Amino acid sequence: MNARAIGASAVTGLLLAGCTHPENYRWSDYSPPVFLDKISNPAGSSFKEWSKPSVSVYSFATASPANPDATLKDLSDRGQAALIAAMTDAGAKPEDIRDALSKPLKGKSEPIEGALTTEGTYKRTLVANVTKGWDSMPGDRLVWTWIDVRPLNFAFDGYSIIATDNQVLNIEQITNATTAAATANLGKTGSDTTATTTAGTPVSSVVTDVAGSSAGLQGSLSNTRTTTASINQQYVKLGADIVPEELRIYRESERNLDVAGNTLIALTAKLDPTKWNGVRPETTLRVTKIDLANSDGSFKSPSEIAFDVTENEAPPRCALQARVVLYYQIRRPKNGRSYVEGDHEAVYEKAMTAPIDVDIIPADEVRKPSWRVYPRQSPTTAISVIGPFENTNEIDFTSYEQARNFAVWLNRQGGSLKGKMSPAIGTSGLKLDSGVDGQPIYTGDYFAKRTADPNDLVSLCKGMMLPQPPVAAVVIPAPVSKRR
Repeated sequence: MNARAIGASAVTGLLLAGCTHPENYRWSDYSPPVFLDKISNPAGSSFKEWSKPSVSVYSFATASPANPDATLKDLSDRGQAALIAAMTDAGAKPEDIRDALSKPLKGKSEPIEGALTTEGTYKRTLVANVTKGWDSMPGDRLVWTWIDVRPLNFAFDGYSIIATDNQVLNIEQITNATTAAATANLGKTGSDTTATTTAGTPVSSVVTDVAGSSAGLQGSLSNTRTTTASINQQYVKLGADIVPEELRIYRESERNLDVAGNTLIALTAKLDPTKWNGVRPETTLRVTKIDLANSDGSFKSPSEIAFDVTENEAPPRCALQARVVLYYQIRRPKNGRSYVEGDHEAVYEKAMTAPIDVDIIPADEVRKPSWRVYPRQSPTTAISVIGPFENTNEIDFTSYEQARNFAVWLNRQGGSLKGKMSPAIGTSGLKLDSGVDGQPIYTGDYFAKRTADPNDLVSLCKGMMLPQPPVAAVVIPAPVSKRR
């Protein structure tokens, strides 16, 4: 083989050796990408940070599982038979009994003063989303993150205990097999041959006698020993600490893994009066049942209407907020060409985001929407109700339709109530009140509108909250460059 052929063969071997594992590389050495920074944050975006690592925290209401009403079919066989027999004895027709099989069983309601209910406890699912930012390069990954959530005007009341989620990453699998074998032959083999020739004309014959013997031992011995080892690394995929005043969520990753993404935690938030500056819940009478018309469409008289209420304490209509900070460590390789982290010379950076105040529960969900009925003569003073125990509070209707219907009934059928002091309505022992001390029920028209909100709600709510201590800045040491 000449020198040219030997050189070509050597070059080919080197090229093949360099391409043994091409899947370990994102791009070729000869065609590295060019990264251009020509992008800016979207105008008007609600998210303030796009280029750097950031966190966003919000929540949504956790739906309670629905419990279907019991029907006649849920009774035992004897219970169904007894109820059907009682309905038959009372003159029920077969079609009435068939209808009863599908209708829920309900007790006979009585008009009573409802127990005090308090708003201010909310079942939520907290969502914490971490992003790396679009200035990250190929190979960059978040090694660990701490998300610190501190309520400003509420407290964490109840929550689902989160078990620490430990994961194991199999880094390498090593198998070593050793085989030993031996073959041996032991013995003796011999033979004796005797030949006799007899001459004769025209016939001759040859007789050959062969005598032989063989004795010996043959064997084979082999042994195979296999050694297998796994190199595993455990890491905390998710962990959380929670107390009434603070929540922190911890996640970490291992090689080629990242902690960017969503974390969901089911919890209960509760309004904390100690964190409000001189604010007290507002007590109202919330309508639980209202029936103003007969089956033929005519209006019922004031003494016949069903008008049941329950005393309710409602918080101020202000969003429940928390202060959120993200602490993180990010790994940045100087050259992200290789997928193998062991080939990288990397820089590890620790940093924190600027504290942000976020709405965990919007204002419209903190306080249930309500509507009230106002006289046109005094459109800022809603009518009230005096309960059986002489407790006077404004009436909160749970829907606009309820409030509008009551205003229409009051305009058309309430003539006997207008101009009087505290006339009785319904069968619950309630009395209608003008809302102004010493004033009878106004004689003019009434209309329904949503409960008035403060003109400057944001400023008012911020003024209610007690001042919070500032978040201390974190001193970031100089980056450390390591090959790992």
